[in-house]
Amino acid sequence: SSGINAEWPLRPGPMMIVKSDGGFTYDTSDLAAIKYRMVTNEADWGIYVVDSGQGLHFKLLFSAAKKIGLIKPEQKLSHVGFGVVLGEDRKKFKTRSGDTVKLKDLLDEGLQRADKKIREKEEIKKEKGGAGLLSEEEIISCRDAVTYGCIKFADLTCTRTNDYVFSFDKMLDDKGKTAVYLLYALTRIRSIARNAGKSREELLKHAQENPLNLEHEAELRLAKMLLRFAEVIEEITGTLQPHTLCNYLYEISTAFTYFYDNCYCIQKDRETGEIIKIHMDRLLLCEATARVMEKCFNLLGIKTVSRM
Repeated sequence: SSGINAEWPLRPGPMMIVKSDGGFTYDTSDLAAIKYRMVTNEADWGIYVVDSGQGLHFKLLFSAAKKIGLIKPEQKLSHVGFGVVLGEDRKKFKTRSGDTVKLKDLLDEGLQRADKKIREKEEIKKEKGGAGLLSEEEIISCRDAVTYGCIKFADLTCTRTNDYVFSFDKMLDDKGKTAVYLLYALTRIRSIARNAGKSREELLKHAQENPLNLEHEAELRLAKMLLRFAEVIEEITGTLQPHTLCNYLYEISTAFTYFYDNCYCIQKDRETGEIIKIHMDRLLLCEATARVMEKCFNLLGIKTVSRM
């Protein structure tokens, strides 16, 4: 048999490439894949998203790849390890019979739960007069966004190297740091400009023709939060920790709630309900908030909806 002496601080040792009977190993395939990606395709950065239990394998693999010249000094390889998904009993997530949970079954259950919860909320709206009811098409769109979004967000919101407990009840909660809460927050922000009768084009035109005037402490707090977006993205690029973006998304929502509670965007006559005044600078802040949140959702792979 033949191998490579792959060196790293904790346990130098050989990596078997060809067995004595002439057969190949997983290590052989992995090295061939590295050669294809880094030499043939000239990738700048190879990122392997595999559970943390494979950490030793990737340390040896990357060391071997560098030793035989598959990696140039300006190229790099990273192992993005992640923890185990646990059931609510804090044991490895399995079905009642002990089998591995299939993703399709998990998503189907999520769709059923989300559909039920959304339709229950629609019934409450009917009892209160029927204002803001969703169409059947909107219900299905909302159901899909909530289901897939809540599972993705729950998976990404934890420090990726930690184990986490899978719970649909917590994922579908519309309070706290969940995808449902944040998607609701985004739809509420988008509804403000709609209620004011202002389009994105009108807001953009106002921004191009007028300087932005922010004076209230809540306005400044929200604006400063939005300005951190580039900094957060740069940090994630270095650490490969997506939970940082989830935390930032929640912080934006919290800052916006504080802003909305303290600053009128639209002033209406208390008796007639007619709009008396529209604060365009605050509507622009709403638009900027929505755009940053939508970009965060997009980076997390979560689809947004216009109404919920």
